[in-house]
This record gives sequence, structure tokens and C-alpha cells, in this order.
Amino acid sequence: MITLKTVRWKNFLATGNNFLEVHLNKDPMTLVVGKNGAGKSTLIDAITFSLFGKPFKKINKGQLMNTINEKELVTEIEFSIGRTDWKIRRGVKPALFEIFCNGDIINQDAKSTDYQKYLEEKVLKLNFKSFTQIVVLGSASFVPFMQLNANDRRIIIEDILDIGIFSVMKNLLKDRTMSLKEEFGELEYEIKILQEKIKLQQRHLEELQKQSSSKRKTSIEKIEETKRAIVKLDESIEEHQDNVLALMKSISDKDNIDIKSKELDNYRSQMSKNLKKLNRYRKFFENNENCPTCEQDIGIEFKENKMNLLSTDIDSMSSGLDKIEVEIQTVYDRINEIKKSNEEIQEAESEIRTNNGYIKSHNDFITHLNEELNTKKEEIDLGKTDLMEKELEDYKTTRTQYVEQKRFYDILGAILNDTGIKTRVIKKYLPVINNHVNNYLKDMDFFVNFQLDENFQETIKSRHRDHFSYYSFSEGEKKRIDIALLLTWRHIASMRNSVNVNLLILDEVFDASLDQAGVDDLMKLFNILTGTNLFIISHKLDVLDDKFPRKITVEKVKNFTQIEKT
Repeated sequence: MITLKTVRWKNFLATGNNFLEVHLNKDPMTLVVGKNGAGKSTLIDAITFSLFGKPFKKINKGQLMNTINEKELVTEIEFSIGRTDWKIRRGVKPALFEIFCNGDIINQDAKSTDYQKYLEEKVLKLNFKSFTQIVVLGSASFVPFMQLNANDRRIIIEDILDIGIFSVMKNLLKDRTMSLKEEFGELEYEIKILQEKIKLQQRHLEELQKQSSSKRKTSIEKIEETKRAIVKLDESIEEHQDNVLALMKSISDKDNIDIKSKELDNYRSQMSKNLKKLNRYRKFFENNENCPTCEQDIGIEFKENKMNLLSTDIDSMSSGLDKIEVEIQTVYDRINEIKKSNEEIQEAESEIRTNNGYIKSHNDFITHLNEELNTKKEEIDLGKTDLMEKELEDYKTTRTQYVEQKRFYDILGAILNDTGIKTRVIKKYLPVINNHVNNYLKDMDFFVNFQLDENFQETIKSRHRDHFSYYSFSEGEKKRIDIALLLTWRHIASMRNSVNVNLLILDEVFDASLDQAGVDDLMKLFNILTGTNLFIISHKLDVLDDKFPRKITVEKVKNFTQIEKT
């Protein structure tokens, strides 16, 4: 049980720089009275601001600051939960938010929003909206349950029944479903893109295969053409080699011819010398009658014999020289033939060397073409295609997982939907809710049958089975229904999630809408409440003064709110 003990505040709304303090658990019932504008409802704002960081009134945080002092706004509230004592301090100018547990401050490393979340979820187990529905009734800024729309009614009941977690789960599921939808869409896009890439790659490979086939055909043709060229070159080389052999045979006598040429040249030279000598002798005898040396007379007969002999020798030698010249010419002709044959041999050998070079180049070209033919076609491209197809299969597997996950989310969404598990819980508690509302109405002598359905729409019947709506009743009767619902929410909250608050505040409930009979009916109900510290805020002191054991009077003194306790 949450037992609110004390609330204190200063520089808060119309309150000045001195703390005002109210004990919240001192008496079962306390009357808070004062004129309009005195600051009676400040109590409610101080409590909600302390607990939740915002006022009960629909004003912003900046408007809470006292307009005269304009600084050092501070509120404090003390409460206990079981055997644990808690204290919360909040402030504006300077900003302040502190939580104390058994006198020790709670670590404030977290952000203020997380700090508040910790307070509501771990300590109070109650949020602002639920707190106002089970603690406060009748303030001008407060909207009673029956005046809320169906969605807001659902939120209140879900909080009180502690099934709001299902709405949180539903919202989380919605976010996850949206995220899954986006991921699925991205995956579908990736699959589409990858499929297109694979198609393009396959078309590329087909084109490469066509090119490879054409290239292979061309290469084979070039190989065959080159082989034919090599055969022709081989034939040419063979022909030249035959010619070289024949020419070599034809000049096999070269050495002998060279020797013979030298010998003939020597013979010719010697015979030429001898012939010149003989001619010189003959000319001597022709031109001389006497010996030039001894001056003796050369005999005619001797002279004639000598000249005849010389003429015969000269003729013989001239004839021999002519023969040698003929033979020498023959040898020279043969030498020229041999020289020509040598030149032809050199040309043939050069042609053979050239052709052998061509053959080597052709063979290298054939080897290159064969290597191209034997190379595996586009291994990189084929490997790339295999990788993309594996990636596509992985994507499809993921897509299947997404489909299964989406199916699970759909089932879970149906369970978490308003018509799902929450409705089952609400249906379970609706009879309890309706029973308590009707019992509280009976305690106030208001005899109608009030029923809420699973859509939180009311059905109200009189004893005579006449049908009514909430808005068909008077303000006093509507107040009775509001109070019955307020007390029911308090009971359900205590029963369902152990949220039990000692404090109950009714703000000006008695002032405008209830006559004396209505006041008496409510007091009957209040007097039988147990474990509750009831605060009635009103300006009707004359009607209520004798009905409460404790009274707090609120008044304005020099523009500052003051309180007096009796």
C-alpha cells in the first residue's frame, strides 16, 4: 500500500517563500475550506507535481512559479510502501529532482525522464492518469471516467487492471512489424536486383561463349593455315638443301682447280720469259753480222741454222703458250662457275635460315593458339555467377524466415489486439467492476443498475427497467456515479496490481451539484470507508463544518496563501 504521509511546498503558485505543510494520513477525514481563489486546490497540484513532475491543473510547468518571488520553487512529499520510506523533492529555479529511499538518495546518473520512469514503474507502479482516476474527483480540470471517450476509458481500465503492458507490447509489435515490412521490402528489392544481375551475367556468359566459339574456330583456322605455311617452308628448305648438295658436288674440284690455276700461271710465266728470250736471240741474229763482244764474223750458215732452230723453238713455244692460255681460260671459266655456285650456296643457306626462323615463329604462334584453346572459359565470371546464385538462395531463405516471422507476428498481433487477450481480461473483471459500482450506488441510496460492456459503454436501468444514459441524470446523480466509479477503480487497482493509495481527494464535489440529501448520502458512504484518508475541498463550511473531525482553512494574506489547521 502507498501511504502518502506529508506534502510540503513553497514559492508554488500563490504560496510564498515559507513552506506550507499538510499531513495526509493523520485523520480519516479532513475538510479543506476557503474562499474561491484562496488556493485550496494547490494541495492537489503540489502532490501531483511532487510525484509526477506536472500539476493537476492544465497549466505548464513555468506557470507554477510564484509570480512575486519568481525563484526557489520547491515541493516535497513523503510516503511509505510497506516498510520502506520514500521522499521526493522537486524544484524550479534551480531545477531539482531527488528521490530518497530510507534517507539515502537514489543514484541520479540517469536522465530525468528515466528517473521518472523508474519512480512510476518500480516504486509507485502508478502513472499520472491512473493516479488521478483513483485519488481525485471533482476538480474543474479533471474529466470523470464517464465523460471520457471510449479509447481514453480503455486506457484507464487497462492501467488499473495492469494490462497496459499488452498495449505496450502491441505498439512494440507494431513497430517491429513495420520494421519487418521495411526489411522484407528491402530484401525483395535486393532479390530482384540480384536476379537481374544473374540474368545479365548469364547473358554475358552466353555472349562470351559465342565469342569463345567464334574465336576458337578462327584460331583453329589460323593453326591449320600456319601449318600449311610451315609445310611449304619445309618444302622450300628441302629444295634449297638439295640445291646446296648439288652445288657442293659441282664444286668438289675447287681445290684442284685452284692448284692447276697456279701451276698454269707459273707455266705461262716461264714460257713467256723463254719465248721473250728466244725472240731476243733471233732478233740478235737478224740484226747482227758480227759478234758484238768479240767482233768476229758470224757465219751465214751458222746464222741460218741458228735462226732456223730459234724459229722452230719459238713456234713450238708459241704454240705451247697458246695451248696454256686456252687451258688457263678454261680454268678461269671453271673458277667463275665455282664462285657463282658458292654465291648460290650462300643464298640458299640464307633462305634456309630465314625459313627456319619463320617456322619457329609459326610454331610459337600455334603454341599460343593452342594454349588459348585449352584455357578454361571465363573462370572468374563463372565463379561470380556461382557466388550470386548462392547469395540469392540465402536471400530466399531469409525471405522464408521473414514470412514465418510475419505469420507469427500476425498471430501475436491478434492476441494483443483490443479484441484479444485484453478483452478476455476485461470481460473477466467487468462483472466485478459492475457489482462494486452498483454496491457503492446502493450505499448512497441511488438505486439503479449500472453496467459497463466490453466497449466501455454504459447501460443504466432503473428499477422499472427504464433505460438511461449518464448524461440523462442530474449533476448530483452524475456525481454519485463518478464517486462510485472512483471507489471501484481504487478497489480494482488494489485487488489487481496491489496499487492501494490511502489518499482520496474530492474537490468541490459538495459545492454545486449536491443538495443536503446528497451530502448525507455521500457521508454515509465515506463513514464506512476503511484504510482511507479522505480530503474534502469545499467552500461550503456551513454545510460541512460539523461533519469532519479535522479542518484546514485556506486564505490569502497579502497575496500569499496561508493555511490554518484545527
